Amino acid sequence: MARTSVLIVGGGLVGLSAALMLQYHGVDFVLVERRTGASVLPRSRGVHIRTVEMFRQLGIENRVQEVAATALKAGAFGGARHGRNLIDSEALDLKNIHKMGLGLDPSPSNFCFCPQVLLEPVLADIARERGGDLRFGTELTEFTAGPDGVTATIGGEQLEADYLLAADGTGSPIRTKLGITGWTLPPTHKYLNAFVRADLTELVTGRTFSQCDIANEVVRGMILAKNNTDEWSFHLEYDDTPPDNVLEQLHAAIGKDDVDVEILASSTWDTRVHVADEYRRGRVFLAGDAAHQRAPWGGYGANTGIADVHNLTWKLAMVLKGQAAPELLDTYEPERRPRAVLAAQQARIRTDFFARYGIETPSNAADVAQQIDTGAIMSRYNYADDGYVDALTGQVGTRLPHVELPDGRSTLDLCGPECVVIAGPDAPDFGDTVRVHRIGNGMEWAGLLADGALLVRPDQHVAARSDAGLTPGTLTSYLP
Repeated sequence: MARTSVLIVGGGLVGLSAALMLQYHGVDFVLVERRTGASVLPRSRGVHIRTVEMFRQLGIENRVQEVAATALKAGAFGGARHGRNLIDSEALDLKNIHKMGLGLDPSPSNFCFCPQVLLEPVLADIARERGGDLRFGTELTEFTAGPDGVTATIGGEQLEADYLLAADGTGSPIRTKLGITGWTLPPTHKYLNAFVRADLTELVTGRTFSQCDIANEVVRGMILAKNNTDEWSFHLEYDDTPPDNVLEQLHAAIGKDDVDVEILASSTWDTRVHVADEYRRGRVFLAGDAAHQRAPWGGYGANTGIADVHNLTWKLAMVLKGQAAPELLDTYEPERRPRAVLAAQQARIRTDFFARYGIETPSNAADVAQQIDTGAIMSRYNYADDGYVDALTGQVGTRLPHVELPDGRSTLDLCGPECVVIAGPDAPDFGDTVRVHRIGNGMEWAGLLADGALLVRPDQHVAARSDAGLTPGTLTSYLP
């Protein structure tokens, strides 16, 4: 019987990211995906800065940015419009959204507009180039999980694995089989997502957007940019059953009946919330949409899922290599589940189109008042207390601050694949138990003197500080 350390079920953005991260940590895996290829719908579009930092750690940031540069054929990403149809729509004043922390946290990386239809293939290509065992067109049909491992049937073949990572989407057959319940909220809206080819270049020249909200007598919904010329996603709102006059609604949303429209793919979705009560059941872990589902407002979905596996994969690696006790894996759920709850709550209060862009109206004022900035949700969270901080200064539980070093690297580039100590020039000798990087210009950015030091986890989060007990003698007590 074939054997692997980790069986990944699901070849979307989260499963592929998990594969690349396991490769980074030197862990073998088999990934199975019942689809024969990448997603045909550009569901996820925005790759948040924190996610790009994770890709940077894997050494693939440039590849991702290169493919992202091919996404738009005209104009730029961003902006929002509202009106009866695309032709009559007017641009929103987005000064408020820029006060909400977008891109304000220091980072060596940049936000990336890369629709899922482009990002998935490049992640798969890189994983294969690095020797990954990716099996598209292969389905998990059965599995049993015991105290010592998992036995699975994939494509008619039996496979033994130490652990199973379920990245198998919102319906997650694995989560369903395990009977894992969750915190749920009913949907507020239902949509048909129609990915179409329609040349709207002349209509949007000089007035491109990320989202255009549409409401008239025929259609309610949104138009989302894909390449700003001839590929678009139309999200058509419906009440009980999907519309049967899709072409009529598409033309009504555009505002012209004589535009040639070809529907390339479509699917239905709604804005329900589901966050699993358990992220782990023995040897099985949930990640991404299998663990949490929410509306896409804010773009927290795939980004939150990729952060899940960034947290989990280094822990799996240390346990599999005998460098940490299995109890380390128990920290996955309490660290990641609160992040999913927060993202779901923040997406929910962005349901109103104007609230999504920080524009207060009499009907959405309460929701706008509850919004926190995107940086807090995606980058400044704190694993130590389930909250977030106003600024990253090396607090225990938070992402290491980015500081540009004299050689041009970022402090984040010093992290992983193992734990590291980042120390000032006068810090004591920490021995050879852990890799040590000495920063010649001191540690003032972390509120430490030149003899200060930080212990940083492989996922770039601070585990301990020298002004809170970390010394060469106590170093091992902080290591996983």
